[in-house]
Order: sequence, then C-alpha cells, then structure tokens
Amino acid sequence: MEAADNEITRIKEVLRENPRGMNIKEIAAAVAMSRNSIAKYLDVLTAAGQLEVRYVGNAKLFYLAKRVPLDSMMSMGPDMIAVVDKDMRIAQVNSPFVDFIGAPRDKIIGTRLFDLASAILPVEQMMGWLQQEKAGSALPHEIHIKKNDKEMYFNALCIPTLFEDGDAGVALRFENISGQKQAELSKEESQHILEAVLYASSTPMYVIGKDHHILAWNPAMEKLSGLKAAGMMGTRRQWQAFYREERPCLSDLVIDGLAGRIQEWYPDSGLQPESPDGTFMAEEVLKALGGNSRRLRFTVTSVVDHEGDIIAAVETVGEIA
Repeated sequence: MEAADNEITRIKEVLRENPRGMNIKEIAAAVAMSRNSIAKYLDVLTAAGQLEVRYVGNAKLFYLAKRVPLDSMMSMGPDMIAVVDKDMRIAQVNSPFVDFIGAPRDKIIGTRLFDLASAILPVEQMMGWLQQEKAGSALPHEIHIKKNDKEMYFNALCIPTLFEDGDAGVALRFENISGQKQAELSKEESQHILEAVLYASSTPMYVIGKDHHILAWNPAMEKLSGLKAAGMMGTRRQWQAFYREERPCLSDLVIDGLAGRIQEWYPDSGLQPESPDGTFMAEEVLKALGGNSRRLRFTVTSVVDHEGDIIAAVETVGEIA
C-alpha cells in the first residue's frame, strides 16, 4: 500500500511540473514505470477526481484537476457558499447561506437549487454560469437582488470542487459587496449632481484631474473661450482658452501644489494669501479673447480625497468690469 502511495505521489509531482498535461508514454518515462502500471494509477486518480483528461487527436493528456477540496471551500470566511451535485441538488451549505435563505439546513440539503433559491437568487443566470464553468470560465458575476426591501449586491463565482467520494461538484460562492457597491453608486450620484450643477451654471467653469487632463468643460466656458467641450475633454489644452502659447493655468499650479508661484505667473495678483480651504484667486488682463483687452478673475477650488490629497481642481472665470 505504501509503495502504491509513493508511486501515485511521484505521478502527481510529475504532472504538477507539467501543467499543460502529459500522455501515458511521457508519464511512464518520467517516473520509470511500465505503461500498464501508469494506466492503472491514472484510472484511479481520474475516478477520484484528482486528474482531468483532454484529448488532442487520438492522444489523451492527463493533468492535475484544479479543484478546491470541499472542506476547505466551506470555511472560506463570511461568504455564502452552496455546493451542488451533478443533478443540481444542494449537497452542502455554510451558515451564511442558511441565514440568507432563511430556511433550516435540513430543508435546504437535497433541494434542487432552482426550487430553493428562485425567489431570491437569479437562478437562471446561475445555470448559465455553471455552463460557462464547464467550458473553463472562472470569472466572477455581479448580481443585484432585493430582499426585504433592501438592495443587495454580490460577486458570485462558480468553483469546481470534490466530494469525499471523489464525485465532482460545483460550489457557488457569494461575496457580499453591498457596502462597496452602495459607495460606488453614491459616488456616481454625486458625480451626476456635480455635472448637473456645473453644466447648468452661467459661470465659465472647467475641471482638471490630478494629471491635468480636462474632466469637465461647461457651456459657459465654451462661450467664453470659443472652444467646444468635445474637443477639450481629456486633453491638457486648458491654456488655449486664454493664451497664445502653452503655459500653466491657475488650476495647473494648484493641482501641482505650486500656490507659491501664482504671483510669478499672475504678477497683477500680488502675493497669494494662505488658503485653508484650498481656494486660490488670480487676476490678469488678457488680449487673446476676441482681440479685446479683458480683465479676468480666476478662482480655483481644490477637490481633495478622504486623506486630504488634491485629486482635482475646479476653475471658474469671471470678467471684471
């Protein structure tokens, strides 16, 4: 028995070093065993679900099955997990899944997945995922459900696994990402509100990101500069609204933390006072706009993240009579 275990271990080690697979002849040569003995061991390992086989022409290539043992699967932290057999009956569930479904464990085990979860989980989608898993896909799927009037979001993943008797199964793992998703949705909503305010404003205004690329260019800014948003978005050409040659705008200085150089570029503005709220102002007489001399006031407000780092700058432009 010990000799057989050692030989099986040698076969698995050889296959681990050749993840693309090997045929019987190659395995026999690598472990110095007869092809008949190798064939016997490969049949045992394949039946136990430890090896998988694929065909290349008439040749069979054997490689280690990439499956997670069931015991390890069920202890994967707070995620909900349900393991189904080849007939799509639930064979095992963990406590988070039981709590979510709201039914006793003994009522869940043995129930077909579709009958149990169709009122809560998108089972038809899940059946499609299982087919993808059989085709070799292992991508997570985001699902959105509503339970007890509460919006919930999960990343769902189909993972091949093994039962103790060696039969193959599939574990469905659901990672609750509701908090993360709600934060993303809140950010998107805030972005939409910002854009609505920005584009509804009669004040010329634009926004640049940390890399100085234009993120927004409102209609009033289009009117002031004669430059359309479609041609400006994503570029670093904000200077073209005011100058004939490339140079930093006030927003560029602020985004780079160079408030101390504002007077150098805007000498009419005088010494820039300290701004605890990240707002800076400068004035300049320009002749580039329509050929007329116009005195403009630039105001830049910093946008910071939760750590206080500047991630964007909003610049408004006003004409001084």
